[in-house]
Amino acid sequence: MKNVHAKLVVSLFFCLTCYLPFSFSQSTANNMVRPYSEIFQYGSNMAGNSNGWTDTSIASIISKAGGHTLRPTLPETFVDKWGYPIRLNEFKYYTNNLGIKEITCFIQSPSTAHVDKTIFPGCTQSSKLFANLYQPIWNTDGTVNTNNYYANYVYKLLQTYGPYVRFWEVVNEPDYTTANPDNWLTRAPYPSESLNTQAPIYYYIRTLRITWEVVKKFRPDAYVTTGGIGYSQYLDAILRYTDNPSDGSVSTSYPNKGGAYFDVLSYHCYPAFTLRVWDNSIGGFKNTRNSDFAATKIIDAKNSMQNGLTKYGYDGATYPKKHFIITETNISRRTKEWRYGSDTMQRNFGMKALVLAQKNNIKQLYFYGVGESINAPSQTTVVTGGDDYKLMGLYENLLRDVPGSEKLTQLGKGQKTLSGFLYGFVYDSVRTKALSLPANVEGGAFAKNGQYVYVLWAKNPLDQSETFSATYSFPSTLNISNLLRSEWDYSTSGTTTKQGPLNINLTASPSFFRPETTVVVTPATTTTITTTTTTATATALKSQTITFIPTPDKVYTSPAFNLQASSSSGLPVSFKKISGSVTIAGSTVTITSIGTVIIEASQAGNTSYSAAKAIRDTFVIAKAPQTINFSAITNKIYGSAPFALQATASSNLTVSYTVISGPASVSGNTVTLKGTGKITIRATQGGNSYYLGATPVSQSFSVLSSATTARSSATSAAVAQPLIIAPSEIKLQTNPNPFTSDATVQFQVVETGKTSVNITDLQGKVLGTLFNGIAQAGVINKARISSEGLTPGMYFIRLITGTKFVSQKIILLK
Repeated sequence: MKNVHAKLVVSLFFCLTCYLPFSFSQSTANNMVRPYSEIFQYGSNMAGNSNGWTDTSIASIISKAGGHTLRPTLPETFVDKWGYPIRLNEFKYYTNNLGIKEITCFIQSPSTAHVDKTIFPGCTQSSKLFANLYQPIWNTDGTVNTNNYYANYVYKLLQTYGPYVRFWEVVNEPDYTTANPDNWLTRAPYPSESLNTQAPIYYYIRTLRITWEVVKKFRPDAYVTTGGIGYSQYLDAILRYTDNPSDGSVSTSYPNKGGAYFDVLSYHCYPAFTLRVWDNSIGGFKNTRNSDFAATKIIDAKNSMQNGLTKYGYDGATYPKKHFIITETNISRRTKEWRYGSDTMQRNFGMKALVLAQKNNIKQLYFYGVGESINAPSQTTVVTGGDDYKLMGLYENLLRDVPGSEKLTQLGKGQKTLSGFLYGFVYDSVRTKALSLPANVEGGAFAKNGQYVYVLWAKNPLDQSETFSATYSFPSTLNISNLLRSEWDYSTSGTTTKQGPLNINLTASPSFFRPETTVVVTPATTTTITTTTTTATATALKSQTITFIPTPDKVYTSPAFNLQASSSSGLPVSFKKISGSVTIAGSTVTITSIGTVIIEASQAGNTSYSAAKAIRDTFVIAKAPQTINFSAITNKIYGSAPFALQATASSNLTVSYTVISGPASVSGNTVTLKGTGKITIRATQGGNSYYLGATPVSQSFSVLSSATTARSSATSAAVAQPLIIAPSEIKLQTNPNPFTSDATVQFQVVETGKTSVNITDLQGKVLGTLFNGIAQAGVINKARISSEGLTPGMYFIRLITGTKFVSQKIILLK
């Protein structure tokens, strides 16, 4: 405390303007946690830049899927190499162009010059935290000590990105471990057990303290949060120890335990691992693998964390309570081992998790991740390796689909629907209580400016099923006569039906209900004001609001459609285009090109009503799909004249042809025969600015040596079918696996062509390239993996050709 007092005195001596922020940095979360009044944010983690995707295009499709915030990272290894403003334009784009706000940014990964090279007991590699953590944070004049590398890193980030980031998240998953976390309830985690820090927990608490002091001095409106904790046992240790590097004990220099240095708890929850419990009565596990049970697990995890906080006084009485955000959650849409998954289960889980998070005062929820990285196999396929994590996303495979051709998963469609109805609405606990929901119905009421949206679903008790129903009636005390009902896919279907308030059939998928109200216009109240010279009449105008039904995304060939908006006054709503390639006549929209469209609905008012606040709707016009019709080719006789191919695209764009196999050449649409045998020709249409590329179609035929042979083959030629080649699987193998030092990757491709083999982390970030060039079909290729620079854990080997994507999980042990 003596050092703190000295700093305060010096700060006061230099200038009064320094005093307020500097003294605030010395307060802690034991004294004050800034209230958080922003509306609930729908978020997504970012994705790696590949296949044409950039940070801005990734953020754009997050926004397109109903997301309003995102979770990037700014590691020092990156900003130190390329300069701190390297992503500033992107952050400005997120906020200014997309309206994305309340961003969570996780910070970590010191540069080579700033990493702590200490190898702590039990570890086989050096720390992953910053060196010089225990240098003074502040100079005597209140400026940041540049010799404290981490403090200077945080300070420089704040100076550059401070206006765009609300939550500063300290080290992603500091408790990632292969050890038993229950041991941490009675002792500190060993450095070797903390795989993402490789340092004592006291050093992690030190990073929290530094972040707190620097952030609260320079951006007091921002929040400091733990880095996506997965274990309440690790939180317990943070709350028991200080940043004392010796043993985490309280001392004059280290007066506060870890809870003093964060005001938000960020946690991660992947509930697929917790959907079964041991049942002694059956001598085995009882499974409840469905979206309802999975969604409740994120609340169970929050309650477990809060119990730990309450245990150490963070209950709103002894110390202020902390805010909660979830920065990673999801379930796979395919089964792995006993962990069941399906498209419907993933979609229902995501929508229910978003509703329950708001009901339980969680401020943000971020899905992992924005897009998948493999093609989804059939529903009955049981995936292996890390493919379950690769099938978590708002969009299908982004390593397959380039910008403009992305396809929403059911989860993405569900989030877009829910966000379209609920964003800006606030969970209303009183109104929800008035719903008197029975035990087999879940959901809630959400309110905004006197309007209500009800989200309801049947609470499912079944294992490996999303088929369940329940009947519900709105209480008569709510005075609801008719309802407008929409389902989970409204964002793409645009379908709304009318529903009475009684005996409503609910399914295991969330449904949305909005009361259909009748507006009664009454004469406005007038007041007469008399003076000696004039008589004037003043009118007290009534307020009105606009309800603008979200427009589903369209494609270039979509027909003209009508916008749906109404005012609470019953007065007609006007529409105007803010941006995008459409024309508007009245409420009818005609598409002229692709891209993002923003339309504003307004109502100017009249003598009884004041003008309504304008409402904007954003939707995307994507490239249209197209198909190819390729006529069958009859068998030919060698020596026949060149002939024309007959194929057309539904887009009317020109079709291209390629000889896949056999003795022939093609120029334009004309085929010239070069010999006898089987010939396969593929028709393709790559698309343009308005159309996606079509799925290629192949036709096969035979070239015969004579007319006699032709006659003998006439019958079979008449029923000839296009040749479908079923190539053998690409081979990819790593030995040894697990490995401790070096390993060899062997791979073999089916078709000669450009091939790349990379090693990536669990987030899909490419850590190294093992092969990049032309691989010959059928040839066994070898590449070497070195463990140098890698930390123990799980990685993926990823092989990509022009048409195939294969991956394999590998584990490094040291």
